[in-house]
Amino acid sequence: MSNPKPAIARGKALRSQAREIVYNVFQYFKTKKNNDNAKYNVREVTSEATGVSARTVGYIMKEAGNRTASDCTGPLFVTPTKSKPHKKVIAADEFTDAAIRNKIREFYTVRKVCPTLKTLCAALASDEVLDCSRSYLWKRLATSGFKWKKCQSNRKVLIERPEIAAWRARYLRTINTYRIEGKNIVYLDETYVQASHGVGDRLIIVHGGGEKGFVPNALLIFKASSRSGDYHSSMNFENFSKWLTQKFLPNLPADLVVVMDNAKYHCVQTNKRPNSSTLKADVVSWLRRNNVQFNEQFTKAELLLLVKNSSVGQTFKVDEIIRDAGHHTLHLPPYHPDLNPIELVWGDIKGKLARESVGTPLGQKEVYLKKLFSEYSKEEWVNVCGHVKKCEADYRQKDHLVESEIDSFIINVGGTSDSDSSSEEDSDFSD
Repeated sequence: MSNPKPAIARGKALRSQAREIVYNVFQYFKTKKNNDNAKYNVREVTSEATGVSARTVGYIMKEAGNRTASDCTGPLFVTPTKSKPHKKVIAADEFTDAAIRNKIREFYTVRKVCPTLKTLCAALASDEVLDCSRSYLWKRLATSGFKWKKCQSNRKVLIERPEIAAWRARYLRTINTYRIEGKNIVYLDETYVQASHGVGDRLIIVHGGGEKGFVPNALLIFKASSRSGDYHSSMNFENFSKWLTQKFLPNLPADLVVVMDNAKYHCVQTNKRPNSSTLKADVVSWLRRNNVQFNEQFTKAELLLLVKNSSVGQTFKVDEIIRDAGHHTLHLPPYHPDLNPIELVWGDIKGKLARESVGTPLGQKEVYLKKLFSEYSKEEWVNVCGHVKKCEADYRQKDHLVESEIDSFIINVGGTSDSDSSSEEDSDFSD
């Protein structure tokens, strides 16, 4: 007999029906061999006839024998289940993004080279910042304020998005001016403590403080449920503004600077700019309300262009509430938790809570949280604020140096093109 290569792809699992067919073919040739007193190998002949490897034929016959011997009920064969690899869970948060930013800056200012996905991945893993694939890192960079800029030589330079870098520069100048003027600065934020791992019931915490400690009587803790796992879904402008006006602002001394991040409920606009979804009549109303000149014959597209080019700035309801109370507001640049000392405070308090209240119900956690907040000292606040000041000084010192090194690299590779890289492959060039 000929001995053709089996037709079934190697490694492909046979379903129960196919396994039964192989079994029946084997039994047929076995019976025929006995009746004809033939001298061929039944397993090899079955393999030729079915296209299944001889080894697999042997496994199938062994499976049938085991199930028959054990008097198993149900079908003789079952489709083998293929174990699926578990998706790797990568622990990363906003502080991971800040660490990635610092590592990128190190490449430019210390190593004097432009990072690639390959070299950046290796450096982050070596420093135990983040152990991930290049694909994951590419996505993480894209969502934390970075992009790849194409050069004319087809090399790519990893740069921070200009609007993020500019926002940080403005923030650093402004907060430095406030400090020179001797103004007291307080930071407000929200966080959560969950009942157990995963989504479900959790405690939402809202508070504020600065170098003089927590704002007295401003702590808010309430229970909320979240199926999304994101505590921001349990907060909204109504809840936040109620806390702001009833617990936070009444307990502040005069003429403070209130620093906050850019959570959605911190940035509800009072004079929201129209967009392509806005009715034309509403676009016209916005232009009139903001004293922007326009031609009555203009199309909606032309009117929206006037909106885009107008000098009317964004105004937020929260900022107006705080300013009406006699204070100043300042928004942190996106992706910069390292510039917010209250983030470090959350870490301190959650660490103490984790050590002292393992397995306790949510109600007891709330009691213990209130105790921890009351015990958190002014000295601890001074320490975390001091750490943030060092971060600010580091940004001021290195921002211009990073820009200079990137410019030098661009000059050396022939200048930039007009386009940015938009794919993972584009952004990872060989070393």
